[in-house]
Amino acid sequence: MKRLPVKLQRELYEFPEGKIRLINWREVAPMELGNWAGLHGKMETQLIVCRETTGSKQTVMGRSVFFPGAFHDPHCHLYAEEFIYCLSGKAVAGGGNKEFLFTPGDVQFAAIDEIHWLRNPFDDPLEFIWVYSGAAMPNESGYSTSDLFNEAHTIVKKDEIPK
Repeated sequence: MKRLPVKLQRELYEFPEGKIRLINWREVAPMELGNWAGLHGKMETQLIVCRETTGSKQTVMGRSVFFPGAFHDPHCHLYAEEFIYCLSGKAVAGGGNKEFLFTPGDVQFAAIDEIHWLRNPFDDPLEFIWVYSGAAMPNESGYSTSDLFNEAHTIVKKDEIPK
C-alpha cells in the first residue's frame, strides 16, 4: 500500500514485510468506488485495516464520508457482521423494519445476513467509521443488495426523518 504524504504529530512507522500496524487514516488514499452496487451520491471511503494494509485475516475497517444526499441501499453481508460508528454529522440508519436518527457517538450493529442501510438527507456531511468482522476484504463480506428486500425499500422510500 502506498501511503499519502501527510504531516502528523509523530513519525511514520515502517513494519517488517510491508504490513502496516499503525496508520493514520489521513495516510490512506480514498478508494475508487466506481459502480459499487447500492452506493449513491457523493461519498469518500478509505480502507484502513484489511488484508492488503495490515495483513488482517478477519477484520476490515474503513472511514467514510457521505455528503448531503448520499445513501447506501438496503443490503446485508452473508459472511460478516458490521458496525458503524458516527464521528460527525447525522444520518438516518435503518435496520429490520425501522429507521433511526444516527448522530455522533451512535453505533449501528448489523449481524450476519441482517438487512441494514444508511442515508444522509441532511445539509452537512456524515463522517463515520465502519468495521466488518469475519472478512479480510470488503468483497469477502458477502455483500448483497436486492430488490427482494421489499420491506426495507418501502421504509426508505417514505423519506421520513426519525425523532
